[in-house]
Amino acid sequence: MSSTNVYADSASRAYHTGAVRRAPRAVAGSRSLAAMLPTILSTGVITLVATAVMRLLWLGFNNEFFGAWMEAWLTTWAIAFPVAYLSKPLVYGLTRSISQPAVQRRPGLCVADVLAASEQATASAGLQVKRPDIVRYY
Repeated sequence: MSSTNVYADSASRAYHTGAVRRAPRAVAGSRSLAAMLPTILSTGVITLVATAVMRLLWLGFNNEFFGAWMEAWLTTWAIAFPVAYLSKPLVYGLTRSISQPAVQRRPGLCVADVLAASEQATASAGLQVKRPDIVRYY
């Protein structure tokens, strides 16, 4: 009876093809569902908590609480998810425009550009800079 190494053949094929095997997608191979999943989960959790708090404030904790809460949650989630998913590009664009630096650089050289060019030239020449110890008195 001869024994064959099953792993040797598959390993040699992996090295010859150079292919990297990816793990299968956890969300049934759907790119669109995988893109929607964070929005689905976040809007679901937020609306679940928000409707619970509002139902407690409005109705108090009684026999009708859970039924009214689930009705409010499912109605709210059905509205919140499409609104959040469709407004995501607008929100990202607004965030990028708000987070731009307040001071724009002027064209031309500044001290930082000169220092960066100096350090790059020194490094490319293989030189080292000896910096003296500077003592500042205040």
